[in-house]
Amino acid sequence: MLKKIVTNSLSNRKKIKLSNTLTVLIVFISLFILFSLINKQFISYYNIRCMLNNMVVAGIIALGLTPLMISGGIDISFGPSVALTTVVMAQLYNAGANLWVSLLIGVIVAVIIGFINGILIESFNLTPLLLTLGTLGVLQGLALVLSNSKTVGILTDELYFFSTTNFLRIPPPVWIFIVLILICWIIMNYTKSGMWIRAIGGDTESSRLFGIPVKKVRIILYAFTGLSVGIASIMYISFTGVAVPFYGPNLTLVTLSSILVGGISLTGGSGSVWGTVIGILIMGIVFNALSVFNLPSNYIQICQGVILITVVASYEVKKNKK
Repeated sequence: MLKKIVTNSLSNRKKIKLSNTLTVLIVFISLFILFSLINKQFISYYNIRCMLNNMVVAGIIALGLTPLMISGGIDISFGPSVALTTVVMAQLYNAGANLWVSLLIGVIVAVIIGFINGILIESFNLTPLLLTLGTLGVLQGLALVLSNSKTVGILTDELYFFSTTNFLRIPPPVWIFIVLILICWIIMNYTKSGMWIRAIGGDTESSRLFGIPVKKVRIILYAFTGLSVGIASIMYISFTGVAVPFYGPNLTLVTLSSILVGGISLTGGSGSVWGTVIGILIMGIVFNALSVFNLPSNYIQICQGVILITVVASYEVKKNKK
């Protein structure tokens, strides 16, 4: 019966999802070939390694947001949440706490932030975009207060080794990202939880009448987004060796752009893990290629914004035609 409800409510959206995934895959392949032909340095091992490393933080958060947004929720506070989480980790470590304890506490803080967002949104039927916009301001302020508006160093041999070593010529953070992709894909496609998430996004009322605990599922998904923020925070400080309290804004643009370019709808019900992954790759290679071509960072952000506007507009036009 549940499969029938999911099939009926999402049949049209599934067609759109498959079409979007195929479209962004073609765009990714085309861009990769184009940039490779323009500049041979783009396909060098060193450049690809750097490109993959740069995708990890936004990519992990995008994976965490994917089930939430498919279910019809959204959280835009993840940028300042990363800033606050990394500051907490760095401050605890510098205060004498064990490194792994500091990292674990930081992850717990990120999960609690996501859980609180979910509780407030689902308990009081608040608009997710507006609630998390408020949370964004609170978290950004806390990060600045705890760090005294300064970057906080957290240089350790363990984190340095983790971010600079290789296994089969691929850095460990990228392997972790790959494992998380597979876990999310299995959950969304081969478990009852994944079926519930799609059903909720496709038709919330029918899912509730069928007996799916809609509010509980979404609260868990907000906490899951917090978990992805915590893991991404560890990746970030392992790459940089610092906690930056004002890191959030650029991360928000890149992550949301990747998700929307990957075909996830703001209204929920459509999208896929692989679509998100391809969206991350597209935004990653665009950012990397423009950097290789020595374009100033301000112009790179403009290009990212233009890409987001263009793709989202094209999806909306296509959706209205259907």
